[in-house]
Amino acid sequence: MMDRDFWNDSYRQDPRFVDVVDQFLDAEIEGLEPGIALDLGCGSGANALMLARRGWSVLGVDWAERAIELATQAAADQGLDATFVVADTTEWQPAQPFDLVISTYALPGGDGSRRVLQTAVAALADGGTLIVAEWDRSMSAAWGFGEDEVMTPDEIVALIPGLEIETSEVRHLEDAFPDPDDPRGGAGSSANVAFVRARKP
Repeated sequence: MMDRDFWNDSYRQDPRFVDVVDQFLDAEIEGLEPGIALDLGCGSGANALMLARRGWSVLGVDWAERAIELATQAAADQGLDATFVVADTTEWQPAQPFDLVISTYALPGGDGSRRVLQTAVAALADGGTLIVAEWDRSMSAAWGFGEDEVMTPDEIVALIPGLEIETSEVRHLEDAFPDPDDPRGGAGSSANVAFVRARKP
């Protein structure tokens, strides 16, 4: 069961093989004016720290205490404007609007995914951008996911009403796990990703 203890143990054992190396976000934020960003399910902070290096002020939220410790230390070591809090993203609520909200490979599945995406929409400032990348439903059989653990782009879109959809598509990754020592590549490193980018009018 991938509960809080599972993720904490994973980050303690070898954090290199927990977070997914992002291959989309850098290009997607090009052209956006840096502002305040929210990373829901930030893990050890790789995406949040990348955003901070590009001038964003970032808040990262994750329920794994060890992941937040690693992210906080990395931000301090690099002198970056990134803050991290331990919280369950299915329950946490934003105290301010954000110009950019991201969720990458962090939706918990089932009704939890619906609640996280509701929070993401509620967190957006007017004109703000939402970016969601999640393993596509087509990966469920190959990787042994339950049907409610992964989503299609259309299913993600259905859970973010009121936003203008800019991109909704399946993107293919030939090298989802580029480190040859990454045990997650044992079932194959090729993967399909449900990718959605939307804007709040």
